[in-house]
Amino acid sequence: NMSFLSRRGAAVLLSACLLAFCCVVPAFAIPDGSPRLTPVVRAVQLAAPAVVNITSTSVIDAGPRYMSPLEQFFGPGFQAFGNMPQARRQKRVSLGSGVIVDGGRGYVLTNAHVISGGGEVTVNLLDGREFPAIVRGADPDFDIAVLEIQGPHNLPSLQPATAADLLPGETVIAIGNPFGFNHTVTTGVVSALGRSIRSESGLF
Repeated sequence: NMSFLSRRGAAVLLSACLLAFCCVVPAFAIPDGSPRLTPVVRAVQLAAPAVVNITSTSVIDAGPRYMSPLEQFFGPGFQAFGNMPQARRQKRVSLGSGVIVDGGRGYVLTNAHVISGGGEVTVNLLDGREFPAIVRGADPDFDIAVLEIQGPHNLPSLQPATAADLLPGETVIAIGNPFGFNHTVTTGVVSALGRSIRSESGLF
């Protein structure tokens, strides 16, 4: 038993030392000429401040919990005694990503499905700042929307580029917040150009 406790105590002590070491050692700066600063890393460092996380909150009517015999006869919502259950209202929260394309005007480009349903729209920046926003326009057919941040208009932004010279196989980078994880980065390649995709929502 003593030997077991000693080994266990040593393991706990070692774990504590490793934890302390990890907490004390400061993060080091990577020099400019480091091979770790690949084109992808540099692109992420440049683009990330202009990438925003968007939260859209709307209230929806979830319907009555049950329909009483009086409601079945007289119609939904009939209140004979004033204590019948009212229609439930629930908050629906949509999460998405966007990019500031005009920092002077506070314009953000995002997906139309992120802000569909109206409600309150909030934009969160990488530096922790949070601002309300209003929808300036949306096109569900192309799934794009433009928001205007209601706040300071001296924000980081990225200039939209043209896709005219893209080549299949070239590297592309996506920055977003899947499942609510802010500023997640992934890479891929351009698989094809000029493709049309048919879905239940129409032709894209």
